[in-house]
Amino acid sequence: MGLTEEVIAIVELCIYIPIFPLALIVIFRHGWKKQLGWIYLAIFCLVRIAGAGFKIASVKYPDNSTDLEWSAILQSVGLSPLLMATMGLLKRITDEVSETIPSDQNSYGNTAMAGFVSQSRVGNIITKRATAISRRSRIIQIAQLPTMIALILCVVGGTDESSSDISEHSTGQTYTKVGIAIFIVIYVLLFGLTVITGADLGNAPRGEKRIYFAVVAALPLIAVRLLYSILADFTSISNFSIADPDPWVQLFMAVVEECIVVLMYTLAGLTVAA
Repeated sequence: MGLTEEVIAIVELCIYIPIFPLALIVIFRHGWKKQLGWIYLAIFCLVRIAGAGFKIASVKYPDNSTDLEWSAILQSVGLSPLLMATMGLLKRITDEVSETIPSDQNSYGNTAMAGFVSQSRVGNIITKRATAISRRSRIIQIAQLPTMIALILCVVGGTDESSSDISEHSTGQTYTKVGIAIFIVIYVLLFGLTVITGADLGNAPRGEKRIYFAVVAALPLIAVRLLYSILADFTSISNFSIADPDPWVQLFMAVVEECIVVLMYTLAGLTVAA
C-alpha cells in the first residue's frame, strides 16, 4: 500500500497519542505558572489526534461529508497552537532572564551600595535592560491575541470552504487567507524576538537555555509548515490542495515538521528542572 492521507493519519495517531500524556506530565511538573507553552502543545496534540480520527473516518465512510470537513478544518488550525506554544516557551525564557538581571544588583553586599549602583551608569544600564526584557515579555503575551483571532478566522474559513453552499466558498477563502496572513506577521515577530532574546541568554539558567535552543531549532521547521499553508491557500498548485493534497508533500512539508517540533518541546519540558 502506497502513502495515502489515511496512512499519514494513522502515523499521526501513533505519534500524538503517546505524546499527549507526556505533555500533561510536563504541565503538572512545571506547575501552572510556567506551563503556558506546554498547554498549547497538549492542545495541538488533541487537534492532531481529532483531525487524524476524522480523516480515517472519512475514508471508511466516504458518504459522510462531515468527517471530511472537520478533518480539513483541524488540519488548517494546527499552526495556531504550534505558534502559541513557541511564544509561551519564549515568554518563559524572557521572564527567567528578567528575574535574573535585577538580582545582580544585590550582589554588591548591602542596600547602600546597591542604591549607589542603581544611580550609576552601570545601574541605569541594568535597569534599562530589565525594563526592555519585561516589555518584550509583554509583547509576546499580547501577540497571543491576534494568533487566536487568526485561529478563529481559519476555523470559520475552513467551515465555509467545506460548506455545500458554493456561495460561501469565496468568503471562506478570504477568511482563511487573512488568518494565514496574521500567522505570517506573528512568525516574523516571533523570529525577531527570538533573535533579540539570544543577546540576553547568558543570564538565563542552564535549563532555560535548553528551551531556547529548542525554540531556535523549531523556527525553521515552523517556517516550512507556514510555507505549506501559504501555498495551499494562496496558490492553485494541485499538490497543495486543501481538499486533496499530495500525501508526500503533506508528509515532508507539514507532518514531519510538526512532529519534530512537538518532540523537541516535549523533551525539553521533561529534561528541564521545574
